[in-house]
Amino acid sequence: MKKVLTLLLVATTTLSIFANDDKSDKERTPQDTLKSYYLDEFVITTSVKETNQIKDMPTAVSVISPKQLVNSRIESLPDLSSMIPNFFMPTYGSRVSTPIYIRGMGARYGAQTVSLYVDNVPSFNPSAFDFEFQDIQRVEVLRGAQGTLYGRNAIGGIVNLYPLSPLSFQGTSMMLNGGNYGQFGASASNYSKLNDHFGLAAGGYYKRNNGYFRNSFTNKRIDDIENVGGKIKMEWEITPRFKAIYSLNYDHFVQDGFPYMHEDSTTATTNDPSSYHRDLLVNGLTLNYKGNGYSLNSTTGYQYLNDKMEMDQDYTELSVFSLTQRQKQHSASQEFTIKSENNSNYKWVYGLFGFIDHRKIDTPVVLKEDAIASLQKQLDKIASVTEGTNVTLNMQYVNDKIDLPGVYTKPVRGFAFFHQSTVDKLFGLDRLSGTAGIRFDYEHTGLDFFTESIGGDLDINVVPPFGNPIHLSIQGDTTLTDKYSKDFWEVLPKLALKYELSPRSLIYLSASKGYKSGGYNEQSFSKIMQTALQESLMRNLKNVYPAAPLPKTEDDSLTLEEQLSYDSETSWTYELGGRYEIFDKRLSINYIFFYANVNNIQIIKLTDQGQWGRTVTNAGKSTSKGAELSVRYNPTNNFTLFTEYGYARAKFKNYQTTEKVDGKLKPLDYSGNYIPFAPQHTLSVGVSYMYNFGQHSFIDHLVANAQYTGAGKIYWNEENSAHQSFYGLTNASLALHKGSVSLEFWGKNIFDTNYNTFYFKAADMEGYENAYVQRGIPPRYGATLRYTINR
Repeated sequence: MKKVLTLLLVATTTLSIFANDDKSDKERTPQDTLKSYYLDEFVITTSVKETNQIKDMPTAVSVISPKQLVNSRIESLPDLSSMIPNFFMPTYGSRVSTPIYIRGMGARYGAQTVSLYVDNVPSFNPSAFDFEFQDIQRVEVLRGAQGTLYGRNAIGGIVNLYPLSPLSFQGTSMMLNGGNYGQFGASASNYSKLNDHFGLAAGGYYKRNNGYFRNSFTNKRIDDIENVGGKIKMEWEITPRFKAIYSLNYDHFVQDGFPYMHEDSTTATTNDPSSYHRDLLVNGLTLNYKGNGYSLNSTTGYQYLNDKMEMDQDYTELSVFSLTQRQKQHSASQEFTIKSENNSNYKWVYGLFGFIDHRKIDTPVVLKEDAIASLQKQLDKIASVTEGTNVTLNMQYVNDKIDLPGVYTKPVRGFAFFHQSTVDKLFGLDRLSGTAGIRFDYEHTGLDFFTESIGGDLDINVVPPFGNPIHLSIQGDTTLTDKYSKDFWEVLPKLALKYELSPRSLIYLSASKGYKSGGYNEQSFSKIMQTALQESLMRNLKNVYPAAPLPKTEDDSLTLEEQLSYDSETSWTYELGGRYEIFDKRLSINYIFFYANVNNIQIIKLTDQGQWGRTVTNAGKSTSKGAELSVRYNPTNNFTLFTEYGYARAKFKNYQTTEKVDGKLKPLDYSGNYIPFAPQHTLSVGVSYMYNFGQHSFIDHLVANAQYTGAGKIYWNEENSAHQSFYGLTNASLALHKGSVSLEFWGKNIFDTNYNTFYFKAADMEGYENAYVQRGIPPRYGATLRYTINR
């Protein structure tokens, strides 16, 4: 630690000398803007919540501009992976599962660890996180706990998306895109001012591909997609002080998903349908009033999600276990803020936030003929206890499949009050400022369920040593229905100190608390109902054969609610960082050292090696510590070099659990192991060059981009017995521009790096474990034609 602090002190002193020597920085400029990679491009970065300018915030923040989005072909959130330090969003399975990992913290299922906001409207379901970008003005990624201003489910950070404004930008754009694997895309949008105070924007897009992997059972592609959507945005400056913004976004997505294959294979093998269909509608209404020295802001959001997932749960050509999940979600949120708008040394914001989230999940599970054959073996084993006696017992399932339908309603509601203040010239020091905030957060979550088994009846034949044979039909079907709820209260404080070494350099120290809500596992019912079915059969069997054993489960000591529920997760994040712009702003350097301490970390566990779905459970304590570095250098106006690097050492600090082996519980201790699915390193290195042709040339200018992004090491399980080593992908593009037209040739993963995006083990019906993976996307090549008119 002494060496680190010494190095930090030397670096800070050296860079501050360079910054103070910058002759162009003779006075401070309080403009709320942030310089991007290109010296001639500015991104407006105002915020309705922050009491600091975005470029001076005492936290780790990355801002991606429109030009960066185009040059790096960032078309959705997963494309940001590794382009931002310690930001990782893998693509596997389908868009129903779109986890975001920041600094080793993330979630594959359940409540998100990183929250998403679009035009200040929150998204309540990770299934809605992966969608096509269209006309994005900027992307902000705030890393580290952001609980004070954003509340629940922001332990890892926040992603803010801000589309273009029709009052700030007017123009028409069209795009046509094509490539290998049947890639095709088209989009169009128009931004117009109907008068000096009213702007209207409308646009739409279509995208598809034929998939990258094959299903050897059907000999067809298994992961093709089709995506269509559109948007409307209206902005009305009712008076010079009062503005209203309304936005509506719709996205329809269809995907043949889950191309999971045996680790020794290059194709998937499933006989049942595996797909994902999603309809997503998002509405937002923002009202803003600017008074004398303050501003009032109201943001109302509504989100509707309707999706359907089909999955061959055994991942083989056998008919064992299939799952169909239908989900309907209505989410509404309201936030009011009042914020100071002045040049004084004291800035403040107060806010109220409330939300209602109602999700209905219909999850019919089907145990098919191969699963029934496996369950039949368990009955044969029970019947075998009569061997060596004069009694013959035979038990047989009546049907060749068992249905386990279930309907689960998950109502959630909550409210919060928050405040944050920033004081400049703290303690009379011109360059020192302090920020403090606090949030009081309440949440009520519930589970209302009805589930049953259909088709689990038995035929039983008992041949006693004397008397007539006995034939009975035993009804095994059972029903579970109940309603549970729980409440969570959290206080989420934040403290930060910032010192300006020069007008374009600063150093900061911060501490903040984050909170991730608890809840209930509806997917646990597959295993619970299978156990309840067997117990029902055995209880009825005892009426005829008293010696029949009654199965016990490892959770017999727990109530049903305890089996289903998991607790909230909390964290404290500590940061030490700095930002510098030197050499006439041609060199920009950002660095952060961080440490996070997490209590009751939520992890995802496969039930019975994946045979019965996945559940969320708490796993004691964990820590995450590391560093982040961002460097941008513009030796000339047309040439940019950049590097983004993140290191996160995320480990379990105290995690003991048990595992059932040969019918007995075996204690396990994963303390000191790495947290699975989160990369230890992320890296992005890139170069962008623009060449201007002569005045009378057929081409105005040429833009070339090349980028290398990498991530790893990634452990796939708590025992750290399997991992993906560090891997890197090389992407490149070459764009020719003439007036309003551009033609871009591009390639992704052009050197065909082989890697896995997902790994898990699942037991077959004989109990043998098999390892399954999803491969990384192979090389893609294509061309994009753009036509843009700016007015």
